[in-house]
Amino acid sequence: MEDYWSVMDRCEELAKQAESKGNRPNGSVIMLGGEIIAEAEESAHTNEDVSYHAEMEVIRKARKILGKDMSRSILITNHEPCVMCSYAIRYHRIGTVIFKERARYLGGDGNYHILTTRNVPAAWGAPVRVVQLKNREVKS
Repeated sequence: MEDYWSVMDRCEELAKQAESKGNRPNGSVIMLGGEIIAEAEESAHTNEDVSYHAEMEVIRKARKILGKDMSRSILITNHEPCVMCSYAIRYHRIGTVIFKERARYLGGDGNYHILTTRNVPAAWGAPVRVVQLKNREVKS
């Protein structure tokens, strides 16, 4: 597996930008073929709309470029996607999700397994490959 720490560092920069604006410190990037296609920071507080999670925003941006089927793309985010974001990830068939921090509640991988369940509409495709980065090492 490639070294995604430099991209995770970018997610952390986006998270700091979000936090400086009063939002939760989350940042996300979507990559395809080793290139960053889109990036976003959390803005739910400033927009007064819970759907402005960093993952939702980066999916909105990437969809304009890639269309609905993002099965070859990788979403990298500093925090495990929540249930809402995991639903959007599955709907758009994002192939891989890489995150750093595990969610305490409502995590789409650790708590509710939305990212990896096969109990979804067939059109959503295969379960997502989920990787948690820890201590500059890869843990699958």
